[in-house]
Amino acid sequence: MVSIIMALRGLTANKLRSFLTTLGMIMGVGAVIIAISIGQGSKQAVAESTQALGTNTLTILPGQQRKGQISFGFGSIKTLKLADADAILKGCPSIQRVSPSVSGNLQVKFKNKNSAVSIQGTGTDYPIISNHLIKSGRYFNQAEIKGLKRVCILGSTTAKDLFDQQSPIGKRVKIKGIMFEVIGLFKSKGGLGFRNPDDAVYVPVTTAMRRLLGLDYIQAITTQAKGDNLMGKAQDEFDVVLKKRHKIAGGGTNDWIVFNQADLQRTQQEQQDTFLALIAGIAVISLLVGGIGIMNIMLVSVTERTREIGVRKAIGAKRKNILAQFMLEAVFLSIVGGLLGVVFGIVGSNAVGEINKWKIVLDPGTILLSFSFSAIVGVFFGFYPALKASKLNPIDALRYE
Repeated sequence: MVSIIMALRGLTANKLRSFLTTLGMIMGVGAVIIAISIGQGSKQAVAESTQALGTNTLTILPGQQRKGQISFGFGSIKTLKLADADAILKGCPSIQRVSPSVSGNLQVKFKNKNSAVSIQGTGTDYPIISNHLIKSGRYFNQAEIKGLKRVCILGSTTAKDLFDQQSPIGKRVKIKGIMFEVIGLFKSKGGLGFRNPDDAVYVPVTTAMRRLLGLDYIQAITTQAKGDNLMGKAQDEFDVVLKKRHKIAGGGTNDWIVFNQADLQRTQQEQQDTFLALIAGIAVISLLVGGIGIMNIMLVSVTERTREIGVRKAIGAKRKNILAQFMLEAVFLSIVGGLLGVVFGIVGSNAVGEINKWKIVLDPGTILLSFSFSAIVGVFFGFYPALKASKLNPIDALRYE
């Protein structure tokens, strides 16, 4: 109890210096919490964005055409057909849904309003595969695909641009001079990198090919596997079905590529983990700098209070009493700094997220770990000054001027 009282007296004797010493811990703990909350928020945002593209999805894209040493890039081969999508659904047991697709940019008009948007020609299973939910109305059916019907579903941004707040269901819009009936409206999904599914119009894939874009091939086949564990098997099944349809010999080069959603998600998560570890490491270094500040001030304090230490030893204080007093001072500084740092970190994280519109994740475990680490830092960096104070010879200490 005496050691606690003496430690508090020692700290309150110079309040400004004590506060400036804790400032290092405040900034260190706050930096750790802010950095990790930003990193975890970024990681979660990437995971949600990837999830929004659809689950268990595999996308088949045309391969690249080559002439001699010249490559025309992926998508330059035009061998994917609507029949390939049907063959995959029938011939690949690991696949439960398939959506062939084409796309292009066209003007969409409603009365005196018009908007340049992406026209997406898809199959009936697109909303389920891509996790894009219908807000009102419905999606087109297989009969409308076969009949090349002029029906469409609007993305939320396109609907707002053309219809403001009124419902577009049952209205007619003009695409490339052709009238289309709006039968559905998608919920807002948000931008996905370079593509914004909200700023688009969705029509039957056959209608897009024949009436709007003039294509006799498809640009992609998006599929959904029956489970995460069947993704690899599904790719093997694609290989068998498409090689047979495209008449590619066993050792021949495939004229398609498969884009695996799981691989993308795994790569993005690894990148986010690396980013999180980097910023957390930088923040921890700032916390260690705060600990060094405590050690520096404690050494100065021991030097200034050498005579006080000598008096205490002369009237009966033992080494362990002196050691406890200075250790308690260091711990008090780190704990107070840690608590204020937690407050600073929480407020700072929310402020950064609000100002920059970033997703922030405040994990109680991170907050507890940061505070605990600050206490450990205080003990670690306070031990040497306390040990030095406890070893002072009382006679030499009393003679110190």
